[in-house]
Amino acid sequence: MSPLFFREITRNPWTFGLFPLPFLLALGFLGRGEGVGLVGLYSGLLLLLPPLVLALAVPLLASREEWAFLLGLPVGAFRGFGQGVLGIFLGLGLPLMPGLFLGAGFLGLSGKAALWLLLSGLGLLAFWVGLAALLSALTLEEKRALGLGFGLFGLLNILYGPLVVALAVRLKDYPLEGLLALALLLNPQEIHRVGLLASLKAPVLTGPMGYLVVERLGEVGPWLGFLYLAFSGLALALLGSLVFARRDR
Repeated sequence: MSPLFFREITRNPWTFGLFPLPFLLALGFLGRGEGVGLVGLYSGLLLLLPPLVLALAVPLLASREEWAFLLGLPVGAFRGFGQGVLGIFLGLGLPLMPGLFLGAGFLGLSGKAALWLLLSGLGLLAFWVGLAALLSALTLEEKRALGLGFGLFGLLNILYGPLVVALAVRLKDYPLEGLLALALLLNPQEIHRVGLLASLKAPVLTGPMGYLVVERLGEVGPWLGFLYLAFSGLALALLGSLVFARRDR
């Protein structure tokens, strides 16, 4: 099933828009230093990569007609859906990886910084492919899954910071530390960003979100942030496969 979905996703010409994306983002951070370039590129990907992933992955994963045909093949629903998600991840990673290499080379990043850019891009891709898989399995309807996906994108990648900071300010006089910690943990993307910033030894760049993460969750290194991001994507994909398998019964 993975080769089938890999071919389907790579046949879409918009998939290869992921190749120039990091380079175009890198243009805005040329000559601003390695740390700013690395975190700036990751922050730019947070805004531009998720909508592309949702728009490309959901139509394949949420198609009732497609799955009605595919499940006639000798493959279980859980395994088939999971293999489809893997095929889409590999198909989207195919143009994204060289694009990240190109962006890193254009900015003149060191080997370590270039490695973190690649890992960050792959972790972000895994998270949103996993989220697309879960929403597709829950709805099996393209428009609803896309609507929910773009709503979550707006919440997690645009409104999340201001909302969490506002929550922290409002709760400062109340013993609701657990609620704030949960709000911080709900967005692995931001945890990873704070970990990247911490690795640069530049706390002035962390902002209020970085301060809240360190204050409530403790020090977060880049590896911990990356693993949390990547495994969140894997968990979402597995949960989506489980939901899909149960719906198929």
